[in-house]
Amino acid sequence: MGHGFGVQGWGTPGYGIGYDWKKPAPYQHAVREFERAGLDLFIIEDSLTVPDTYGGSAEVSLAQASFAPKHDPLALVPYLLSTTEHLGIVPTISASFYPPFTAARLLATLQHFSNGQLGWNVVTSGSDLAAQNYGLDQQIEHDLRYEKAEEFVDVVRKLWRSWEPDAILEDARAGIFADHTKVRPIHHDGEFFKVRGPLNTAPLPEEPVLVQAGASPRGKAFAGANADVAIALARGVDGMKAYRDSIRAEAAGAGRNPDDVKVLFVLKPTVTGSKAEAEELRAARRELTQRDIDSQLNSISYLSVIDFKQFDLDAPLPELSTNSNQGTLEHFSKAAPPGSTLRQILQARSGGAGDSIIGTAEEIADYLEETGAAVGGDGFLFSGFVDPATIHGVLDRLAPVLQRRGLLRTSYGDGGFRRNLLDF
Repeated sequence: MGHGFGVQGWGTPGYGIGYDWKKPAPYQHAVREFERAGLDLFIIEDSLTVPDTYGGSAEVSLAQASFAPKHDPLALVPYLLSTTEHLGIVPTISASFYPPFTAARLLATLQHFSNGQLGWNVVTSGSDLAAQNYGLDQQIEHDLRYEKAEEFVDVVRKLWRSWEPDAILEDARAGIFADHTKVRPIHHDGEFFKVRGPLNTAPLPEEPVLVQAGASPRGKAFAGANADVAIALARGVDGMKAYRDSIRAEAAGAGRNPDDVKVLFVLKPTVTGSKAEAEELRAARRELTQRDIDSQLNSISYLSVIDFKQFDLDAPLPELSTNSNQGTLEHFSKAAPPGSTLRQILQARSGGAGDSIIGTAEEIADYLEETGAAVGGDGFLFSGFVDPATIHGVLDRLAPVLQRRGLLRTSYGDGGFRRNLLDF
């Protein structure tokens, strides 16, 4: 859910008809449809600010409902779990701002609700604006954020394991509910966190699935060592294969089985009724309006902490670096050939390049099948609005084609979210 627990479908025909994005109902409808289609997981993106990097103003962010307003994803999770039986529900938690004890306790509680469906998307927030909402002047250095995230994950897992699985006895005859010898403090004293423990929730039957998106060398090392699912933006088969190979190498280097890490590439599909309609839509999107320009530049400005309003649209984009989302900035900059102008980069992205694809259900299925085979698996992560029109516009046409080709499941097993991921 690329817009998080936020505005769904703004600017598209039928926005808001029959649904209110602020309430659980449209998301409950969405996960029912995702489960009906045989998808594996539903990630709820999150961010913690009202962006005003682009032009030094929040005007575009708020006019286009981009990144704000947005509600807390953890509050939505129980509603989604009550609606599904198999789909993995994955809220986002920032290792930059959450105390690990709070994160561990929240996730443990939700996992007990979930019957093995819960995941957690660990992010390292790069926004200075978000940092300023948590008492900092600016976000800490990029690689240091990943060092903090490594320790964050380590502490959370120590807390989950501070109760042995058989600590609860519920022995009424002996008058013993839990065996105190099987519940221990963790006494963690690290560079970023000091946590005594133990956790005060019941022991977990299974730990939540960990999802992470890391594109920089440090981010990929973190994902390979810790993630069950790595999500990525990558350009072309060669870029995807290189990314997947690097994650698998990092996993092996950390002593893990590389097959236990599923690498999903972000894709925003638009399904059309005909090839002619697809070409018309591509051409229309290449004809950039000021709204399109502002939307794309506002987004990359927020994610990179670089004000793109300062650059000439018809001049080559200069070499840029950031302390924020380094992989996202690189992906944006390489949407068009080297030396391209900023306008050409925007046109390439709008016309269906990069993480966007426009075509008939058969054309998109061809792309998924051929690209997946060339890359070596493991799958794709569809991104976009989850309003009813968008969901049905994609899944009603595409899911049956993928299922006929054996690219999408037609039923779930009984092993839970983690087991489902390993089925394909």
